[in-house]
Amino acid sequence: MAASMSVWATERSTLTVLMKILRQFFRSRQFQVRRQLPPSHWVQPWWVECFREQVKSPETQPPPSNSVARSWTLTGNLESTHRVAVDPRGLISVKPGAWSLDWWLRVDEAWLFPAQHGSVRQRLVDGAPVVETIIRVAGGDVIHRVYGARLNAEYLVVEVENQASRPVALALAIRPYDLLGGGRVEQIELNDRTLSVDGNVAFLCGRSPGRLITGAGGIDPAASLDDAIPRDFSVNCEIGMASAAIIAPLVHGTTFRGAIPLENTTDHDVISRLPSSQQVAAGWGNHAVNACRFVLPPGRINDLFDASRQSILLASTGEDVEPAPGGPEHDAGDEAAVLMALAESGYRTSVREILIARAKRQDRLGAVTHDNLDVTGATITAAERSLEIAPDPALAHALSEFVADGVRWMLAHPDDGTAESLIAAHKMLVRVGAEKAANHLSALLPWDAESDISVVFSDENIDAVELARTAFELSATDPIKALAILEKLGSFASSTLAWPSRISPSTRKGTGGAGHDLCVTAWFVRSVLRLLVDDRNDYLRVAAVWPNEWHAHGVEVHRVPSRYGPVSWAVRWHGDRPALLWEVEDGHSKLTVRAPGLDPEFQGEGPVGEELLAPVTPRSTDASTTNDAPDTPSSGFFT
Repeated sequence: MAASMSVWATERSTLTVLMKILRQFFRSRQFQVRRQLPPSHWVQPWWVECFREQVKSPETQPPPSNSVARSWTLTGNLESTHRVAVDPRGLISVKPGAWSLDWWLRVDEAWLFPAQHGSVRQRLVDGAPVVETIIRVAGGDVIHRVYGARLNAEYLVVEVENQASRPVALALAIRPYDLLGGGRVEQIELNDRTLSVDGNVAFLCGRSPGRLITGAGGIDPAASLDDAIPRDFSVNCEIGMASAAIIAPLVHGTTFRGAIPLENTTDHDVISRLPSSQQVAAGWGNHAVNACRFVLPPGRINDLFDASRQSILLASTGEDVEPAPGGPEHDAGDEAAVLMALAESGYRTSVREILIARAKRQDRLGAVTHDNLDVTGATITAAERSLEIAPDPALAHALSEFVADGVRWMLAHPDDGTAESLIAAHKMLVRVGAEKAANHLSALLPWDAESDISVVFSDENIDAVELARTAFELSATDPIKALAILEKLGSFASSTLAWPSRISPSTRKGTGGAGHDLCVTAWFVRSVLRLLVDDRNDYLRVAAVWPNEWHAHGVEVHRVPSRYGPVSWAVRWHGDRPALLWEVEDGHSKLTVRAPGLDPEFQGEGPVGEELLAPVTPRSTDASTTNDAPDTPSSGFFT
């Protein structure tokens, strides 16, 4: 026994020493990986330039975290969980907290840095998450494009096209910072056409770059881009401030193409096989059109609605949703809103996969979580709305046990959204014929629960999520006011038709939360859909409000999901009188249809019909009063 105790004491002493060594190592390592912004003389990210402009001092040290220009645009691929942010000057946050990819141009005798340049604009390609950043130089445009694509693995494609009249030089730079603050890069290496960062493949070039300019120990390679002295093809920096730029000529009419692998892959010769930006944009558009189609008059609302219906798919990661990538924690109600926006937009398959995945994750107590957030009630609420507008008996029965167990959890752990979720659970139990459970739950329900509506306008930063949520709530009771809020919200959208979580009313830039908040997108989509097709009442309401800009313009809405069946309707103009055509697939023979935005007195009957409504007088002098509407048939139905 004594010998055994002696051996145990020796082993314990050895273990204690080992633990001390490990603690010292990890403390040392923790200090080494501390992230910080580069020195002030470096070319900084756009948000630092915005900070300097606001404080009117280029020497003032910026805050450690971005709170002045937290605005970006998400891109990615439908078949991937990867979401990558691009700032308004084209900086790509490839690995948040570590490094980003920037782009610079040499025009004539000087280098231009988009983060510092005033002649930069940004847009989407056909409303899809294909981001173009354009700089006007050399008698034309140089266009920087970023989009997601998949072959054998997931890639982020980066293109720079010279549409200017003169040749330029292009630099693509690895930078030790991101869209929120400082980063860390210890090692960069170029091997033929493959650029690696900290031992991982970071960028694949479509053709061999001419040079690699490096910097370490606080030296910015942006200051020596014209240095003709040959450099090594790698750089190391123990303090994490390594940076490097590959340089390539870009003559008129040519495009430099590369890709950032978002997954491990050994196929480094994929550039020529990756799809073009137009092909990718067309794919996103087809996906949205196959769900349901809209033909709205040109204008800000139409552009935002078209882009938002596509970008809301970025919230889906296949088996769950991520409402605000790169932002702070969100609540379960945000997740429910995103799921319902996907369902109401017609993305039935995406919602089905998420609901099934969550049901499989439910624990023995009845709870389901996502990122340590209780989403039990949110999932049931979204499931009920999804099955209401897109009936799926097999899925409803498969989820019935999940709902029953979830009810027991919610009754034992109530929160602010429990009342709404319990009502949704009751409807689902009724739908699958679980009468005993439904009757028992019915006695516990607060049937008079109402939503809190509060308009968020002030001189302080605007909470874009709350503003969009308010528009949705008002769209049911006060469509004109809801439209006014949507127009106000639209005025704060970026040029890429996205919203940050919180916005400064003076600078119109993001000040907090996510730089591209898909919760705002979800509420915006749901609001516009409710103004177009509302199935909340015992009648079907279409065209709840008719914007002034739409006067004498035709509108088409095709196969929008509703509890009455897929809804299609259109308006054709005959002078100052609109003709309304409608069709509800499998709709009830006694269905009542109203269009208060066009004719408050109109009441149509049946699932299919057409009616010439009362004359409409423009509500503003800017609205068209001509009869020059496009040639359209006087009647007809949807096929």
